[in-house]
Amino acid sequence: MGLESIRCFVLDMDGTIYLGNKLFDYTKEFLHTAEKCGIDIWYYTNNSSKNAKFYISKLKKMGIECEEHKMLISNQVIIKHLLKEHSDSRVYVVGTEYLVNDFIEAGIRVTDTDCDIVVMGFDTTLTYEKLVKSCDFVRNGAILYGVNMDYNCPTETGFIPDCGSICQLVYASTGVKTEFFGKPSSHTADFILEKTGYDKDSLAIIGDRLYTDIALGTNNGFTSILVLSGESSHEDMEKSETKPDFVFGSLKEISKNLKKIYNLHETATSE
Repeated sequence: MGLESIRCFVLDMDGTIYLGNKLFDYTKEFLHTAEKCGIDIWYYTNNSSKNAKFYISKLKKMGIECEEHKMLISNQVIIKHLLKEHSDSRVYVVGTEYLVNDFIEAGIRVTDTDCDIVVMGFDTTLTYEKLVKSCDFVRNGAILYGVNMDYNCPTETGFIPDCGSICQLVYASTGVKTEFFGKPSSHTADFILEKTGYDKDSLAIIGDRLYTDIALGTNNGFTSILVLSGESSHEDMEKSETKPDFVFGSLKEISKNLKKIYNLHETATSE
């Protein structure tokens, strides 16, 4: 099955369409080409240090308009699960103000005292006090959830520890493993199918990370497309048990392939 069968691209963001605060110079051309081919574009980020509104605003500042319902984030996936399975539970959230506010606005019973569930996010405001509290709550029987399993977040100056690394601290202290809800979990797969309305055969995940973006596709029956513009390299791919369906250097190469498939002339240019 090739790219000609794809009707919807779900795009990872950092490392795929931009790096930090710098939009790749080929991203707008890719979006324009996909539109010309009749391919729908949705976004999904595992980065739980912010929220969907923040990323919609970030894209707008970069010159990209995104409808509110097409911006998906790991925060939304775990919130859906909590509302469905733990509606009366008290939840301690280790996260930024963006993440905590998402939980409060959704009606979840957020607390910083006794709790039933500890939720670890990509907390760029992490303190030792938060870690101690988390470990105490988990030792006392609280369920341990993680928003996203990423170990590192790419930035313009290198990688910084992400939610997966923070959860390793709790595991090392308590011996309790975290259940994650972002990519590549089945929770996220089901969420994407529900929100986009596309079936697995017509949907493709595009991202730069093997163990989240690509694993989401391979583990859940989606087409997976790896771009080498972010974290993963050819060497990483060769060593990994998780193999993408397609590999491209960047979105620019995907644009070129789409133009050949749909017989488009080289009229789309980056802005």
